[in-house]
Amino acid sequence: MIATLLSLMALGPDVKMGLEYGQADGKPLLMDFYMPDKPVRKPVPVVVMIHGGTWMSGSRGDMTPFAMVLAEKGVAVANVDYRLAPKSKWPAMIVDCQNAVRYLHGSGSELGIDPARIGAAGASAGAHLALLLGFTDGWGPGSGPSTRVQAVANFFGPTDLSKDFDKQLADFVGLQVMGKKASEAPEDVKSFSPVNHVDQKSAPVYTVHGTADQVVPVVQADRLETAMKAAGRPHTKVIVEGMGHGVGAKDEATVAKIKAEVDRAMAWLVARLKA
Repeated sequence: MIATLLSLMALGPDVKMGLEYGQADGKPLLMDFYMPDKPVRKPVPVVVMIHGGTWMSGSRGDMTPFAMVLAEKGVAVANVDYRLAPKSKWPAMIVDCQNAVRYLHGSGSELGIDPARIGAAGASAGAHLALLLGFTDGWGPGSGPSTRVQAVANFFGPTDLSKDFDKQLADFVGLQVMGKKASEAPEDVKSFSPVNHVDQKSAPVYTVHGTADQVVPVVQADRLETAMKAAGRPHTKVIVEGMGHGVGAKDEATVAKIKAEVDRAMAWLVARLKA
């Protein structure tokens, strides 16, 4: 906690913690907004940062290290919370993320950001939501500018929930998140899976996934690549030997390798939004 506070202090006064971007079910939806000291351009590109947790747990604070990396590279970051299952059912999670994008569109002048240069990044379930921000412009009841972002950094996100996962686990997650067992709701699972939304308008994606991931099989990255190639959309796939489901590892060499790949992914995202 102390280290995090010191890091935030180093960014200066342009860090807004707990900024309300909307309301749902009578409660505020919050983001932490990071404005870099040295923007890559003005107005500043911004990235919607989305935490993981199987759509059932986690909070925006989990992504603070990722947000810090991006802020240090010169882009603004909106590190968001969203409604969680099982209390809230799908599509509440993506609706909230889309509303965060709408908020950024409407607050561009106030925040000093460029609404035409919005990206998304996430880990695990957060990456799933980030991909859907890059591939869709639906679900949310709001009106106004498109909520489709311009580039996505995908860290070990699930891309096709109909394949590769243990049936019992998939049924449990489906029941908690969608209110239906996955095996009994194939059309819902199809809609839930980012690969089924890839088209010629889909945002470019940079994927980082590990060979030792025991939660989201690494073949999920391959499935996304197949879909992106079929649609003629740019996709960079980086498979990290020995990386599990997360950015930690048992040996220092693997940790260093993961850190380097995360940094490259973030640099790619910045370059896409800066161009």
